[in-house]
Amino acid sequence: MAGKRLVTALSTWQRVADGLAMPSEARRVLGLADSGAEYSTGFSWTEPSVEEGDLWSASRTAQDIVDITLKDLMKRRDAFAAGGVLLVGATLTETLEHWLLPHPAAPSPVRGTIGESELRRIEAATVALRHWNDRWRLGVRRKAVVGQLSEVSELVESPQPEPVQARLFAVMAELSKTVASMSFDAGDHPTAQRYYTLSLRALHQAGPEHRAYGVGVLADMARQMLDLHRPDDALDISRLALDSADATGAPARVRAMLRTREGWSYARMGRSEAYHRTVVQAETLLADANGEEVPDWLGGFDHAELAGVVGARYRDLAAGQRDPAARRRHAESSAAYITRALRLRNPSGRRGRAFDLIGLGRTYLLLDEPAEAARVVRQAVALEHSLGSGRVRRRLSDWYTESATHHRDPHVAEVRDELSHTLLHHQRNVKGTT
Repeated sequence: MAGKRLVTALSTWQRVADGLAMPSEARRVLGLADSGAEYSTGFSWTEPSVEEGDLWSASRTAQDIVDITLKDLMKRRDAFAAGGVLLVGATLTETLEHWLLPHPAAPSPVRGTIGESELRRIEAATVALRHWNDRWRLGVRRKAVVGQLSEVSELVESPQPEPVQARLFAVMAELSKTVASMSFDAGDHPTAQRYYTLSLRALHQAGPEHRAYGVGVLADMARQMLDLHRPDDALDISRLALDSADATGAPARVRAMLRTREGWSYARMGRSEAYHRTVVQAETLLADANGEEVPDWLGGFDHAELAGVVGARYRDLAAGQRDPAARRRHAESSAAYITRALRLRNPSGRRGRAFDLIGLGRTYLLLDEPAEAARVVRQAVALEHSLGSGRVRRRLSDWYTESATHHRDPHVAEVRDELSHTLLHHQRNVKGTT
């Protein structure tokens, strides 16, 4: 269109046609093949499915996963290609309310095409890919997870015995959650939200024994809404997760984690008393959780994580205070909690430690201690170089913005200069990390 590039390759025209969802008639004018059925409806995934009433059925869930993974693998030239429109407000919460519906009745017995050994290999591969998520976020490794999800979803399209189908849906749920987490870390919120929702729908088919894992998916969705500064939506999702946790008798540690999501929402709303109440509830639940069996997906939530989250939310409350005394009181509570989190952190939890250090640096700015703020953020910068996390870079960007009022302090100026020429320069020039 700009006249700077002559397009001659047929594959390039095909990608352009796919990206524009070009109808078959227009494709024929260009000498291209007709559009496949998978591209005929674009990326819309909301109203038509809801109106048809089958969004949470087994066949529709499997088909939707086949569709999005195919588009993701074929069209994802950057981190913002497959997600469509982000759902918020009543449209989002009304969709998620279906999670509380009863588990569908088991289908009639059929003869399957997958043996036990193959099923175990699929489950083992899923566990391995989940561990990759702790270290890698983008690139070929993400495509590996999407590719595995696509393969499994195609298996479910063939009739399988109910126990086999349930296990395949559980695998798809975990893979969908892993892709969602990677997309979230990249800042691709529409794609992350869609994969989170597909994970819930797959769990709905996997059976009631997987409801606890669904609570974790809802908690991640609430966290995403908080990252988008939508505390009302986060609160609605947190309450839905709490209802599900209570109904399934979830462990105290799970409910403590959910209380932190609820409290986070209150803090973003400036509701300090409601926040204090949820902090007490979360601390009490975690204290009562000793000796409980902890789900694999919740392994990272411990006393250090709780202290780090609580401290960061006290910083949010402090930032919203007009009264200097209240502002300082909340900021001091924030510094105390985050310092405790850093003391309790397992050395292997580098990403959590990076978040703590950045949060503490932001708190020191509120306490008018710029030199200390620069000192701890410099430690976070050193960690980020080995993490490659988009979320960590976004939090460093927040500190960079908030530290502008202290730019004359030599310690702050030095760190700001380093950030502007390294991490933040990279963030501005690479899609998926902004």
